[in-house]
Amino acid sequence: MQKKMPRSRSTVRARGSNPDASASAVDAPALAGPGEPKGVLGKLETPALTVEEEMYPPGLCIPRHTHTTSNFVYIVAGTHWSGHHRGGDICAAGTVRFLPAGEPHENYFPVRSRCIEIQLQQSLVELAAEHGRLVCSPGELAGPSANAFGARLYREFRRRDDVSLLDIEAVALQLLLIEPLDPTPRRSGAPPWLLQVREMIREDVQARITLAGLCRSVSRHPVHISREFHRHFKCTISEYLRRVRIARAQSLLALRNMELAEIALACGFSDQSHFTNEFRKITGVPPRRYRFRIFGEAPRGRDKTSDWPTS
Repeated sequence: MQKKMPRSRSTVRARGSNPDASASAVDAPALAGPGEPKGVLGKLETPALTVEEEMYPPGLCIPRHTHTTSNFVYIVAGTHWSGHHRGGDICAAGTVRFLPAGEPHENYFPVRSRCIEIQLQQSLVELAAEHGRLVCSPGELAGPSANAFGARLYREFRRRDDVSLLDIEAVALQLLLIEPLDPTPRRSGAPPWLLQVREMIREDVQARITLAGLCRSVSRHPVHISREFHRHFKCTISEYLRRVRIARAQSLLALRNMELAEIALACGFSDQSHFTNEFRKITGVPPRRYRFRIFGEAPRGRDKTSDWPTS
């Protein structure tokens, strides 16, 4: 294990700043505002792990994706929702979450949130496995010890002296050996029929989904579907559908060649006005301004309207 952190390995990145800035720059980051993409406020890399401090703006919906490495996430501030194969979690400040490599998951950030993400290289995972049974299920880690370890790792990440790296790697090793909050997936995981309901909603956002149609597909009572969906995924069916549609829209807004009307229809909205209203409710900004935040310029053609900032 590396005992000394070479200065060249540590970089801090803030929006609009020099990528080679010193570690002290992390104390005054440029924060992401409504309608801006995720911002990386600071980063530290070693052969064993990568640590990033990230800011997520309110209203950001991240569609289903995977990571090639196992990750820990310590939520510094804010609250967000995370969905995975066992269901959904409300991720509160001060807690530590684990995500296995290759686990499909999605996120929604109703408020501005700051997180520390620890990406674990296989060498560190194998080192921990020599000592005991590793955490393997996605979700919150158990007990106050996990939360204390997360806070400790964050303090060392911010401190950045010549011995910080020793404790960061030591904490990551100990977190790998902490049991998840519920170590019995069969009791707490969403049943297959409910996962099927979620997939039907996610994969067909353009369709006019009805509760009766979902019931026929999985042969369950509508009350049972509604209750179990909220219990396992921590949101209602309609809330989930809105998040999926907005996540898809946010991805499509990053494509210059799609008009807003086309995006509205592709994401299941009845028209551009409906799309604009729903997008604003969830993200805090209209879709044209969100696109402006991505490209830094108003697009040509009929998408350019008075919704664009003048400065």
